[in-house]
Amino acid sequence: MIGALLVAVFILSLIINRIFDEIKFLKLREELGLRGPPTDLFIGNCRYFYKIAIERGIEASPYICAELVHKFGSTFGSYIGREFEIVTTDPAIIKEVFISQFRNFVDRRRLSINRTYPTLDGLLQVGHKGTYGVGWKEIRSVISVIFTSASMKKMHLMFHDQIDNLIDVLRNKCRINNGKMDIYGEYQAMTMDMIARCALGQNISCIKDRNNDYYSCARTFFANLYFEKSLIFRLAIFIPIFRHLRQFTNFGRAEKIIINKLSASIRERERDRADGIIRKLPDVIDLILAENEKRVENGKIPLHHDVVVSNAWALFIAGYETTSSALAYASYLLAKHPEVQATLHEEIHSTFGDADTIDYERVMRLPNSFQHAVFCETLRFYPPVTSLTGRTCIKETIIGGKIRVPVGVGVVAPVHAVMWSEENFVRPREFIPERFLNDKRASAWSATYLPFGIGPRNCVGARFAEMEFKTVLAAVIRCFVIELDLDHIELHTVMGNVLQSPKGNQLFVRLVERRTGAEEEWESLGADSGIDDCEI
Repeated sequence: MIGALLVAVFILSLIINRIFDEIKFLKLREELGLRGPPTDLFIGNCRYFYKIAIERGIEASPYICAELVHKFGSTFGSYIGREFEIVTTDPAIIKEVFISQFRNFVDRRRLSINRTYPTLDGLLQVGHKGTYGVGWKEIRSVISVIFTSASMKKMHLMFHDQIDNLIDVLRNKCRINNGKMDIYGEYQAMTMDMIARCALGQNISCIKDRNNDYYSCARTFFANLYFEKSLIFRLAIFIPIFRHLRQFTNFGRAEKIIINKLSASIRERERDRADGIIRKLPDVIDLILAENEKRVENGKIPLHHDVVVSNAWALFIAGYETTSSALAYASYLLAKHPEVQATLHEEIHSTFGDADTIDYERVMRLPNSFQHAVFCETLRFYPPVTSLTGRTCIKETIIGGKIRVPVGVGVVAPVHAVMWSEENFVRPREFIPERFLNDKRASAWSATYLPFGIGPRNCVGARFAEMEFKTVLAAVIRCFVIELDLDHIELHTVMGNVLQSPKGNQLFVRLVERRTGAEEEWESLGADSGIDDCEI
């Protein structure tokens, strides 16, 4: 009896202590002199955000931060479960955190569900000290070699077959159902083929055959990577230990299938290299393994197998989903703005004609082309990545001249609120590519243009994404006119783990095949000479 009473008293003491800790935690925002949305014990601001989602729909999620800025000022505090974040759209503070004080903010924001294998030691999440003693800086140096101009030129050579396959499939599909199609699904298959070829050295041809584990599992992964779709995701926010159940979620099970395939492929490639078998056109895995071999030669510890797998996975999912979303958004915006599409087509046709190869040199020409402006404006208008522009403080400091940032507190630059602000862009909710002609704001060091982040930990694959986006879009615009589908005039997007995706995982447009210059000339000749079509 006494023993049971002591246990009850002990448990009650823990609960009371936990409540007092939580009350103290929720006072942190006020102590730092910040305002923010209303809080609740143990769940922070989650009920507030959940209420908005219920009242206005999940498609309202991209607009929440901008509304909070309007209500609480350019810098405010937000509680996400057991994490406290300082959210800011102030360009001066953004530059301070991500550039001038970067040494104090090396680690990315701490989203619990991502702090386990396979994401924890990937470049997207790894901190200044990784699980196996290799932090972000060393991993970044290994990964960076993949994205040199020389490496990308070689990878671009692998694009051509996939581009031809895409155009063939789109031509066939635009001749049925009045040209209506889910262009997002087509781009997902296309970018999956490209990243599989460049990262894994495999020709899987998803664009022609969707019954492929990589494609189906990747779509399942991203379709379920949302707070409201996973109980484990929700629990991990409030009770971090639940993150270890990631593999039992719908997205975790799909992820595990691809991870096992990547692991087996890496093991096989390691054996090949040990036997002296080196590929003439190295893919991402080859390049990572080659850099790992150099580490050993220089007396450094080799990257653990799980670290190699984690980074192959990070590059795989980043190269697949973000570019397919950007291409889908671009297609929708060009359909909605036919005058922009006409200008872009004129430039593409004058550069490549009807049949020239879309080569690396011309597609990546000087950044004052109209295509580059369309690329920049699409990512400003609909940024695919929304939550990686956040850092966790590893050494207490002061930002903005007065805001104390304790160790463990995150500072987030909300991508939408920054790039949709009237203070940063004129008429920000209008699609105006011309704003980026000869404009240097779209750089890795801009505090107002953030689709690839900012500072030393900006997106390492930004140039690869740009190369892929421009190559595919040039090929599509050269062959097709993109029109709005009357049943899908308005586009709604939702925010998941770190991504903004089309609501329902679909984006419909209508494609109309263009006639080539030769066809138009032949048709004109027939009309001028009075010859019937059947005679021609």
